[in-house]
Amino acid sequence: MNIKGLLFGSAAALVAVSGAQAADAIVAAEPEPMEYVRVCDAFGTGYFYIPGTETCLKVGGRVRFDATYGDAYSVNNDGTYTNTRAELYMNSASDTEYGALKTSLVARFDYNPRYDVSTLDGNNTRTRIMEATISLGGFQVGLADSLYESFVDYAGNVDSDDVIDYGPSEVNQISYTYKADNGFSAFVAVEDDGQIKHDHIGASSDWPNVSGGVKFDNGTFMAALVGGYDESAEEGAIKARIGGKFGAFNAFIMGGWNTDGKTTNSYAPGDTYVGWGDWALWSGAGYEFSDKVSANVQVAYSDNKTLSVVGNVQWTPIAGVLIMPEVAYTNWDNPVVNDDAWSGMLRFQRTF
Repeated sequence: MNIKGLLFGSAAALVAVSGAQAADAIVAAEPEPMEYVRVCDAFGTGYFYIPGTETCLKVGGRVRFDATYGDAYSVNNDGTYTNTRAELYMNSASDTEYGALKTSLVARFDYNPRYDVSTLDGNNTRTRIMEATISLGGFQVGLADSLYESFVDYAGNVDSDDVIDYGPSEVNQISYTYKADNGFSAFVAVEDDGQIKHDHIGASSDWPNVSGGVKFDNGTFMAALVGGYDESAEEGAIKARIGGKFGAFNAFIMGGWNTDGKTTNSYAPGDTYVGWGDWALWSGAGYEFSDKVSANVQVAYSDNKTLSVVGNVQWTPIAGVLIMPEVAYTNWDNPVVNDDAWSGMLRFQRTF
């Protein structure tokens, strides 16, 4: 065999061997595409797209511990007690041809050794759904605080702001809110008053309550007027509020009028012992000493001579962490009770 034949024979053998080995080789599979979580900035901070959808989701919550002495709401609760609270927030939002479709869920869990275990979930724990709503194009249905309360921004920036109560919280409702670009807004709502009609008793009704209001708020100045009609009581109330922010200082005043000063209703609920009478007033102010320290005070008074004074200092040493001491004083001067009460609280809270 000559040299040329030897080379061609060797090359053919090598090709045959390589082909046999290639048939037995393991080929790595192509990596499957991975979908990363995307930030959704169309509805505010904290939203992200649920993978595989165009729906945005925001998850948050807070954990709070309160150590309290006394009770600003009652003369019969002296002594000390503690309460630990956890809240979970979940919000979704997506664009539709009818506007933004949103849902909101707030779940609250409280542990208080002084709770009556027989009325709770056991082990002194109280579990509640505070909010569960669906909204689309200004319409909202579900469980939330009455807009009669929240539309005017509740009362002051203190915990015991409702010793003299200013309206119903946590009601099933159907509402519509209109918002203009110039700071004007308005709402109308029907709310479940929890009453069931019993014809043989004749003490309640099967119709919902009605509330509505208008507001102007440009971020610096706010003026609002709301009203509510309690169908079961056949009475109602009107509230007006004005407030403003002036640099580091803010202040407000709010007044309520009861259509029947001799009774209470959902929109003029009074305090622990008596109703407003014909009217009630709330006023408050706050000052930011720095981006970490602020102070707030609120004074409320009713026609039935209930006086409530509350003040606190809010310290946020770390973003999302609040340490807040608060002191409250209440005086009742009416035929039902003529006494006063002090309350002191120290709060530790982490919001995320």
